[in-house]
Amino acid sequence: MTFSDKIDEWIKEAETRPSSALMILRLVANRMRELNERNEELLAENIALQDGSRVLEYQKRITHLEYQLEMLKRRVGSDLTSLETLPVEAEKASLLVYNIHGRIFRIEPGVDPGPLGRIRDELAFNGEWPRFLTVSEQDELLLLFSSGRIATCAVHEIPAQTSGGEWNWAQAALPEEPHAGEMLACIMPLSALPLSAYFLQTSRRGSVKKTMTSLSETIVSKHYLGKGTVQKADQAFDVFLCQKKDQCALITYEGRLLGLDVDDLPYSSEERIRLSASDYTVASFTLPPASGLLCLTQTGKVIHRPADILDLAKSPLARGQALIPPARIEQGTRFIGAVPVREGDQIVVLDADGNLQAYLVDTVSGAGTLKAEALILSIGVIPNR
Repeated sequence: MTFSDKIDEWIKEAETRPSSALMILRLVANRMRELNERNEELLAENIALQDGSRVLEYQKRITHLEYQLEMLKRRVGSDLTSLETLPVEAEKASLLVYNIHGRIFRIEPGVDPGPLGRIRDELAFNGEWPRFLTVSEQDELLLLFSSGRIATCAVHEIPAQTSGGEWNWAQAALPEEPHAGEMLACIMPLSALPLSAYFLQTSRRGSVKKTMTSLSETIVSKHYLGKGTVQKADQAFDVFLCQKKDQCALITYEGRLLGLDVDDLPYSSEERIRLSASDYTVASFTLPPASGLLCLTQTGKVIHRPADILDLAKSPLARGQALIPPARIEQGTRFIGAVPVREGDQIVVLDADGNLQAYLVDTVSGAGTLKAEALILSIGVIPNR
């Protein structure tokens, strides 16, 4: 029945039963209000179409979807029918070594572990050591700066260095120079973005924040993700992609391990671990059930634990599990980093002399100690072929 037919019925009802007139008037007023609101919506829609703003919005969405599709194609090829896993392909693997000034070395590691090269230059900047990331040469990268600003670049745009060479930072690529007062906090591969639910950020003082990847269009177009911190003295540390129901590990300098359930994490920055004044985060990542957790001290002591060691924190400001005994803490033992590992993976370390060396995880775990020529500064992982 149309609105006009209803009006005719209501008029007859009012004529037959005058007492119903007030109720009928209210029905007509409510319907007229609904129609007026809808008319305003259509008018706004029409204006948006006429001035091109709605078309521009749709064009931005299409461009972002094409961008994500292109990233998937780079990672798995043109056949997108099988997307259960996105492993880093061995023949196209690249090891990135980067510092807070935005300088990035791209090294193509060999199949076998061994020396990868040497950095004959300054290693420490504002107390921060160079960090590692293994990616595919087809990857797109997200660079997160300490201000919360982001930039993107493709791996293939970073010149590859010959494994076994010696370099200084002036030879490294600088795809995006930090702005005044900024430093490069971390780098993250973007290829799995279309298949992920969240960006997960961690800070040096143990703050955690998740952001839905459905907002990635806005994040990329505005070049801003946020710092992910609570305290003013804190700074952004890491960001990575994760799925619903994933479990994440947060490891600290003084040997604390905190397990986190992604589904329980907040959308705004929140401190999740109680740290001493001298402690800070040295690693954070998702820890799949089939993987293990490998932590390394500055003297090369290896602590390798299965994923089921992860005890999920039930409330904010938990203390976490102690992986370094108190006696060792008093003696000065500290973690320089940690990585998730599987059988056959390699770990790569940077020592205080600038040497980059890859080791087979199985060998290192069995020995319990990694023998480096100097104190170890950083650790990364090269996934198994």
